[in-house]
Amino acid sequence: MADIEFTNTEYGKNYVRLLHIRRLGGKRHDIRELEVSPSLTLASKKDYLLGDNSDIIATDTQKNTVYALAKTKGVTTPEKFGLDLCAHFLSSFSHVTRAKVSVTMAPWRRINVDGKDHAHAFIMTPDAVRFCHVEQARG
Repeated sequence: MADIEFTNTEYGKNYVRLLHIRRLGGKRHDIRELEVSPSLTLASKKDYLLGDNSDIIATDTQKNTVYALAKTKGVTTPEKFGLDLCAHFLSSFSHVTRAKVSVTMAPWRRINVDGKDHAHAFIMTPDAVRFCHVEQARG
């Protein structure tokens, strides 16, 4: 097996949809809609060479991590959320050598009712989409 070269062994969960609602006190809410794609690279290649997937972090685990971190840490910006996810995967799993996260945030604005912004009603505005790609490596 010495003649095998691995060029890219990352894997992940694509297009995790997340709607994060922040209750700002009283009836006023703020929303963030994200599409998150985490991708991990592991130190070992035993899943390819030996069929041993014991080190694999399941894609459903990656998806649930997106939801759990949004709940515990919140979502302020796509960049900060991407950094939080990368840091979590690298600190929680010693065999992860690289974490990449792509985040796209859809634009929403408050609905205007009688000349005033509504406290908790929104409409999607396709004016612009905010996105980022965050990558962190161990070491």
